Amino acid sequence: MLFKVKMGIFMGGRMKKKKFKIPVTVLMIMALTFGLGGLSFLAIYKTRSVLMNNLEAHTTSLTHSLSSKVSLWLNAHESKLEIMANIPLMKSGDKDLILSYLNEEVQRNQGYEELFYADREGNYLQNTGLQGSLTERDYFNKVMATGDTIISDPLYSKGNGRHIIVVAAPIKNGSKVVGLIGGCINLSELTELISAKDGEVSKAFIVQKDGLMITHPNEEFIMTYNGRMYNRSSLGYKDTINKMIQGESGITRNTFEDGDKYLAYAPVVGVNWSLGVTVPASYVLNQLYYLPVYFVVVTVCLGLVLAVLMRRWFVRPLTKLARFTSELNENIYGLENNYLVDSPVIEVESLATNFRRMAVELQDNFRKLANSEISLKEEIYNKMTVQKDLESSYEELEAVEEELRYNYEKLQSKEKMLRESERRLRSMLENVKLITGIIDMDGNIIFCNDFILGLTGYEKDEVVGHNFFDVFISHDFRRKAKRWLKGVLASKDIVVHNIYPIRTKAGNNRFVHWNHTLLFDADGNVSGIASIGEDITERKQFQEKLEHISFHDAITDLYNRTYFEEKMRSLQGNDSNSPVGIIVCDVDGLKLVNDTLGHSTGDKLLWLTGTIIKKCFREEDLIFRIGGDEFAVILPKSDLTVVEKACYRIRKGVEKYNLENKEFPLSLSMGFAVSGTTNVNLDEVFKEADDGMYREKLHRSKSTRSAIVQAMMKALEARDFITEGHADRLQDLVIMLGEAITLSERTLSDLRLLAQFHDIGKVGIPDRILFKTGRLTEDEFKEMQRHSEIGHRIAQSAPDLLPISDFILRHHEWWNGKGYPLGLKEEEIPLECRILAIADAYDAMTSNRPYRKGMSQEQALNELTKNQGIQFDPILVPIFNRMIRSGASMRQVRYIN
Repeated sequence: MLFKVKMGIFMGGRMKKKKFKIPVTVLMIMALTFGLGGLSFLAIYKTRSVLMNNLEAHTTSLTHSLSSKVSLWLNAHESKLEIMANIPLMKSGDKDLILSYLNEEVQRNQGYEELFYADREGNYLQNTGLQGSLTERDYFNKVMATGDTIISDPLYSKGNGRHIIVVAAPIKNGSKVVGLIGGCINLSELTELISAKDGEVSKAFIVQKDGLMITHPNEEFIMTYNGRMYNRSSLGYKDTINKMIQGESGITRNTFEDGDKYLAYAPVVGVNWSLGVTVPASYVLNQLYYLPVYFVVVTVCLGLVLAVLMRRWFVRPLTKLARFTSELNENIYGLENNYLVDSPVIEVESLATNFRRMAVELQDNFRKLANSEISLKEEIYNKMTVQKDLESSYEELEAVEEELRYNYEKLQSKEKMLRESERRLRSMLENVKLITGIIDMDGNIIFCNDFILGLTGYEKDEVVGHNFFDVFISHDFRRKAKRWLKGVLASKDIVVHNIYPIRTKAGNNRFVHWNHTLLFDADGNVSGIASIGEDITERKQFQEKLEHISFHDAITDLYNRTYFEEKMRSLQGNDSNSPVGIIVCDVDGLKLVNDTLGHSTGDKLLWLTGTIIKKCFREEDLIFRIGGDEFAVILPKSDLTVVEKACYRIRKGVEKYNLENKEFPLSLSMGFAVSGTTNVNLDEVFKEADDGMYREKLHRSKSTRSAIVQAMMKALEARDFITEGHADRLQDLVIMLGEAITLSERTLSDLRLLAQFHDIGKVGIPDRILFKTGRLTEDEFKEMQRHSEIGHRIAQSAPDLLPISDFILRHHEWWNGKGYPLGLKEEEIPLECRILAIADAYDAMTSNRPYRKGMSQEQALNELTKNQGIQFDPILVPIFNRMIRSGASMRQVRYIN
């Protein structure tokens, strides 16, 4: 009875607890749901705060990035112009070469809309050929005053009227500014540089120090002042603009006409500009619009899932346990196999197991209850404590599991980002059109991209794992390169930029401009070197070619006047090379050759002269072509004896040429002088040598011209049109006609010379025209007509032919004025020319030619009669005809004017 009472009291207490646990379970689910909801709204608030902070940070970072991008962009344009300004061609001042060079650079550097050159006086020359003055341009005065590269304020182009900025670099000769080279950049390129990409909400603009808007997404604001842009009543915005003008950095939030926006600003390094970026504040709010809905839905779904799981895994098992407890109260000795509870929760399963054990123990203990009631209560209390500990342990395990799951997901995300970053970096290094590579401490190649393999012709397995210096560096440079690597690794200090060549598989060298950086391991020790290089072989070869052109004469390949003057300046006052000798040579008769035989023949004569002079000197002697027909030689450390021997060698070289080439003589006038051993003044030495040359030229000029004319006559006699006695027959005919009209003996003498030399100008006519069998084209006929002018110039250069020089010029004039070259008519034509025209035509018609048979005497006379008053003198033709028909001299016939 006592057992029943005790059991009843005990079970009654358990039943009361069961009734109390049911509402508590529901309360736990409700608390969990509301708790998750509260956490959701807290997460929304925190997320919004984080997004706002991230927006500010991203906007500030974007502003500084764009500012740096603009600075780098301007620096790149400055560097290009400074490279152009330093080439020797720009210092020469030759506008034709500079114009050609500017056009080539405009095609190569698409970043410049126009390029121009300006001298010290401000006279500029654009690549388009436009010329003008820059003296009123502020950037021109700054470059001339400071000698620095200047970026101008925005202005209107003189060439096309567009908004531009000008980058101007000084051209220096030593420390003196002799001009500048400038490039015009359209403001639209700067606008495009900072414009937002598709999908971005930010907008960028640039403000000048005086408030002028340089670039803006809205073209109406460009080249205006900031007051037109937004609401002027916004004091915060005005304060921000003032800070931008003062060159400060920062970020503010302002209210504009189109809503709240973040405005980040930063100065552009190197210029008085400030760059601003605006981002709408609504950008973040739009992202948060649907976030509360998502959180509520997720919270409700999670609460339902938890409710279902708790009902299945906790409520039902506990309900069964409560029912088992009631059954146990009714039948304390029931079978323990009836008390089975199925739950995946370890603790619930453990509780059910413990319940079964407890039932067994209760059976034993209730048998002993009468004697050990106090012990039983203590045991029950201990079991309840264990149960609470188990529940507490389960909650701790859940928290640890959640933390581990979070850390695992975070680690996976970072690992994915790292792999993506590595892939992008490797893709960039593999595909960039630059040489990229990494070497270890021993100089072995760890990585190289495909570009260097394609450039050098190696395969990847021939390079990776091999020593960089053994593969790519030539033997002559290898030891020096290895010392450089050893020094870098020892000092941990590396020269970032340098230029040295690499060797291709074929054995050729390619010049590379390198950019190096040291690599460190996790402990801070140097582990290798990463290098990026640009192949500049073609650029270097082009620069060397330009340098050669700027200091060499194009015809003779000797040094030119520019290099002569530079060498004179370097030797001026330099006693270490004294005494210095100078020889000046002048090609006699070059103008006559150019005027008669053409400039191509004159150029060949200059080349021949340079070749002869060059053979007469040592390797260290400097030979120059300093003028049209002048050559000069500088002989360092040479006394008077050495210089005289050099002049002797030149004269012997000319004599040898004239002996071997009699058809065209070469004559040089020479002068020389030697400086003292101290206080060398080369200007005086050069003047003395030049004066000596001109004195010799005065003595030789007449004989030289005569020799050249005689050489031309020999060349003329060797050509087909002076064959078969043409000159002799022509002399007989003109003398017969001259005597028939009783001309003076002096006039008859001139007629003899004219008959012999009237066609001397044909020595300057090409053989393809002179000996053409068919009809001449219009251009060929015009070329043939030039022989009268050429012959006139030759005759004027020879004293013996000077009296007939005007007759040679006019001997193809027609009586009706349709001849050449002056179009004279009738008695404007000299009598000697009219006589020669009739005799020359008659002999030409009656002579056999390769392409036709000569006419009979009567046919020729009929042609003369037919053309009298047109081509020939109508008075002289009948006299000539009677003279030919009678075969007599007709000395008594008088010519009537």
